Amino acid sequence: MTRLGRALGVLLAVASVVALAVPVVAEAGPTSAPAGVVTLRADPASVVPRLETGWLSVPDLGSGAHRVRVGVVPARGAEVAEVLFLHGHADRLDNHPALFDELSRAGVRVVSFDLPSHGLTDAGPIDVWSFDDLSELAARVGAATSTEDDTPFVLAGWSFGGLLATRIAQSADLLAAFDRPVSGLALEVPALAPYPAAGGDGVSRLRALTHDRSAPVAGPPSPASPLLDPLFAGRLLVEAELASARPLPAGIPALVELSDPADDLYVDTAAVARWAMGRAAAAGADVTVRTCAGARHGLDFEAYPLGPAARADLVDFVRAAAEGRPVIEDRPSTHSSTTQDPAVQKEVAPCR
Repeated sequence: MTRLGRALGVLLAVASVVALAVPVVAEAGPTSAPAGVVTLRADPASVVPRLETGWLSVPDLGSGAHRVRVGVVPARGAEVAEVLFLHGHADRLDNHPALFDELSRAGVRVVSFDLPSHGLTDAGPIDVWSFDDLSELAARVGAATSTEDDTPFVLAGWSFGGLLATRIAQSADLLAAFDRPVSGLALEVPALAPYPAAGGDGVSRLRALTHDRSAPVAGPPSPASPLLDPLFAGRLLVEAELASARPLPAGIPALVELSDPADDLYVDTAAVARWAMGRAAAAGADVTVRTCAGARHGLDFEAYPLGPAARADLVDFVRAAAEGRPVIEDRPSTHSSTTQDPAVQKEVAPCR
């Protein structure tokens, strides 16, 4: 039996149990904005510094008229690049405050949005959204928030968002929907080999994502399990199988950051590493792989020193890709943390 077949079997076996055990939480959004228009306003209550949020109307995607929450963190100083960040399942755009802030401080404008069924987006269940729909949504968010056509544009994603970014990069048609060429691909623990029971028992919990129990996320994992949306869960497994069988395109440098295979309860990162160091580069793509020993799945909001090192590598990659210079050298990463008290700052090298 194939990996996909085994995963689908486990999915079906536990889906009914999870559906009974986990409540569904829905949050409403405001009135719709005109299609294709996002009016951004400061969100001072957010855990993300300097976050601005607004709403994008998408009347023709996902089987109905919907409102999608969009977030932007402006670059501090001269803007050198723009990142469109695709969050993961059971995630939301404002669950990555440290990463977004560090990108902003490096001159990178960050754009993200809440997926259907996630955060504050009011767009129906993610079950009715195909991967093509989600890709088109990402392209529309990028176009609606774009400020400079010639600003280098990097596509990034964590977990499921990393899988979606991978599938976009692997399709010339999906890439063509974006209003600018993609200068780089930053993948944080992309879900190319997801375990069928997220978190070990089918339910996502913060304590299984990071060693930092006080990570400054905007909310707990929700929806708590992919199995609450069985059509989505099935598509995730199929798309992961397709992604892992195909290379990345030449001409778009890629960073693949991975957690420790022994500590990740969501994705088989050893399998993703084999893809990243093998098939991913088969068509000539420049792929840099980093594995962070001891890290759990929530790489950029992991505890010190793991999270700071992973974030610094991603920031370095984005700037390198934007400037058209060689990306991270193949050496252990050493970054001086700025997130700790000066008295305890030290060089860290947990990712290599």
